[in-house]
Amino acid sequence: MSPVTLEQSELATLSQLLAAGGYHDVPGLLRSSLERLVTLWPAQAGALLYIAPDGAAVRLENGLLSAEANTLIDQARSGFVRRDESGEPTIGSYSLENGLSLIELPLQSASQGVGLLHLVVAEGGTEKTAPTIRLDEEMLLLLVRAIGGEADKMVRVQYVEAELRELRTLLEAGQSLVGNLDLPSLLNEIRQRAADTLAAEHCVIYLLDRERNELVVELPSQGRTSRVPTDRGIAGWVVTHGLAQIVNAVEQDPRWPESVLDANLRIISLVIVPIRARERLIGVVQVMNRRDGRGFDERDVMLLALLAAQAGVAIENARRYRLLQYERDLLLTQEEHVRNAIARDLHDGPTQRLTAVKMNIEFIKKLLVAMPERVPAELNTLEDLVSRTITDLRTFLFEQRPLGLETQGLLPTLQQYVERWHDPTGQAIRLRLEAPASIPRLAPDVEATTFVIIQEAVNNARKHAQTPEIIIYMYVEEGFLITSVRDRGKGFDMNKVEASYTDRGSLGMLSMRERARMMNAELRIRSELGAGTIVELRIPLA
Repeated sequence: MSPVTLEQSELATLSQLLAAGGYHDVPGLLRSSLERLVTLWPAQAGALLYIAPDGAAVRLENGLLSAEANTLIDQARSGFVRRDESGEPTIGSYSLENGLSLIELPLQSASQGVGLLHLVVAEGGTEKTAPTIRLDEEMLLLLVRAIGGEADKMVRVQYVEAELRELRTLLEAGQSLVGNLDLPSLLNEIRQRAADTLAAEHCVIYLLDRERNELVVELPSQGRTSRVPTDRGIAGWVVTHGLAQIVNAVEQDPRWPESVLDANLRIISLVIVPIRARERLIGVVQVMNRRDGRGFDERDVMLLALLAAQAGVAIENARRYRLLQYERDLLLTQEEHVRNAIARDLHDGPTQRLTAVKMNIEFIKKLLVAMPERVPAELNTLEDLVSRTITDLRTFLFEQRPLGLETQGLLPTLQQYVERWHDPTGQAIRLRLEAPASIPRLAPDVEATTFVIIQEAVNNARKHAQTPEIIIYMYVEEGFLITSVRDRGKGFDMNKVEASYTDRGSLGMLSMRERARMMNAELRIRSELGAGTIVELRIPLA
């Protein structure tokens, strides 16, 4: 049949009529349109194929189609793809048995062929006058073009609505994640939101342990935590290469299986993307098995990557919060430790001597009556005891907070500290300072922290090293102020001491490391059995 020219005004009117049907889904719109066209012709049955812009197909039938009609329709559909149409649409007709014909019309949207419409009609129904036939052709082609255009429009609206929903979901997820500072709870929320965002069944998160070069994965369903080397599995590949992966047939991938996952969990497909915080890769998030059975695509990668970016910030915040809590608890414990040490030092030194002073005064009072000639000698003894008590108190106060630290600086304060220092237990230990005539001044809080670390190192050496001499070295090298405390004592096994921090409740070395880290310095401790210990603090000058 001859091509028909279509007026755009007529097409717009028909589109409005179709849209007025109130349908908000493409299958509903197409099903209603097919029913109307079957009634309008009238036809005995009909079939419709629509190919959406993303390639998804909608196939509909109305009425009873014969085997012959089904065969012709399947042949036409099998070779159809969404494509540009250069010419005007035409109506095709095929003869069927029992005096029937199969009418074929192209579904169009603008200049694209987007589907096919088939109607089974009686051959007698086409024997009309020429003007009537032309009118029927025009009206029918206008209708199918309007249907194709309206379906495309509805699909695009649905795409936009879906994108808005996804963006809203991601925004809500981001706001919720950054407000969750409890790391286990946060990881559980990320898993849930990632699975929901991609409409998937499962999600796991692998966090990178750089020191051991392993991925750590918590498996709440199994109540355990597992570790995987970064050179194994799909997750390890993503960490190594820093690239997202879509695997829609995991059993065919040589990097599978992930041995840490539940053996009873059947994984068909997965998508996995890196998690980064400040451009630094900290782990990966892996989502598995879409609920609708389809494979994952690039859009899923984009959505998961957006969520992973927010998750990376949230994980970093939660880790920092956990570290702050740890540091707070450590400082509180250290404060309690210092209070106990102060109480012990006061009790063992000045308090006992003041008690002795009081007893001497009571004794002298009695001597004034019974043996006055001995009073001068006892007063001399009392004076010596008071002098030593005053010296001890001054030394004690100096060690707690040297008054000259802020005004004179670190080096003069250390010189005074060495001059005043003596072993309170009476051991013959010598403390010596080796330093240049001057060193650069540091920020007051840095100098105060450095002094505390040196004190801690000296006290540790005094208590544990069994050494005759402790030496404090201080010098400038390559932009760093280097301060070290060295002894030639018995030394210790570093690995054993570090492994038993928690068990022993020791705070000495641990508190020194934490104090150094808080002022952006580096603390190095080296020790060898029988060869002594070196505690070195490297403080950046810039």
